[in-house]
Amino acid sequence: MKLVRSDSPEVVRNIASAGAWASRNWTTFVYGCTPNVLILLIAITVSLSDSVRAAALLGVPVFLAWNVYVLWHTKYSRSSRSTWVIAGCDERVYVRLFARPRGNPGDDHGSDVLVLEVSEIASMSIKTLEVFVYGPDPNIVEWLVIEPVQAVGDDILRHISPLLTATDPDNAVLVAHDEGRLTIEWKWYRPALRVFLQNVVQECPSVLIATEDHSELDLNGIWQYGSREKPNAQQRQMLVQAKRLGFGGECTQRISQYKHMSLRKASAYLEEIEREEAGCSTLDPPIK
Repeated sequence: MKLVRSDSPEVVRNIASAGAWASRNWTTFVYGCTPNVLILLIAITVSLSDSVRAAALLGVPVFLAWNVYVLWHTKYSRSSRSTWVIAGCDERVYVRLFARPRGNPGDDHGSDVLVLEVSEIASMSIKTLEVFVYGPDPNIVEWLVIEPVQAVGDDILRHISPLLTATDPDNAVLVAHDEGRLTIEWKWYRPALRVFLQNVVQECPSVLIATEDHSELDLNGIWQYGSREKPNAQQRQMLVQAKRLGFGGECTQRISQYKHMSLRKASAYLEEIEREEAGCSTLDPPIK
């Protein structure tokens, strides 16, 4: 186990040749959105000043050509490896601890990549959580879980904890340390998590893929009672957990309907619960 810089020759060389790797897909998506908006605005302007037909003849080919390029870049371009999150190569797994915004002045690219030999990994697995905000249809949240062998577990915690807690707030933290395991929430990443693990097995045959861990977070019970009822301690913790998983908007909307209040007040209500729970997190996890 060691920590290296993301721009070190070892990392650059191995990421370029790695058969198993995952990257953040949202950067290309965001990159493609602005020109799409511009193309649509130009088409609307032409339709108002000239004709709808002229706007269509001008806008549709440009719109299609640009989006074909964005899709190609997302799927095939190797430059997307500049936004890589995790990779496997030559019986080693490279885990990027956090990502810095591009063009950040003073960015010294410190030791931000954890390198694990496959022999130092007890197993890799998928943790799946079904989040029921409202109704019978769940939202799926997935994590890649890396279980280190006991011999290096304490060393990993000692080395990465200062980095994850002291890094610049503008940097995106990609990895969490949960009860001795490294976890990476698989959100806006490509390829799909199961495909990535298949690629890992091909690249590093000796790595062990453990059984998937499946659990639920069901908020439906919160909305089944009258608006005068306050969420109990476990339900409050569940709301906070759902918000931290990215479902704050859905929870705010349900609270607004449940408590008959505006979305603004519902958002403040949820933030108040989050602040209160931050000071008393002694309950058992609500996931069952």
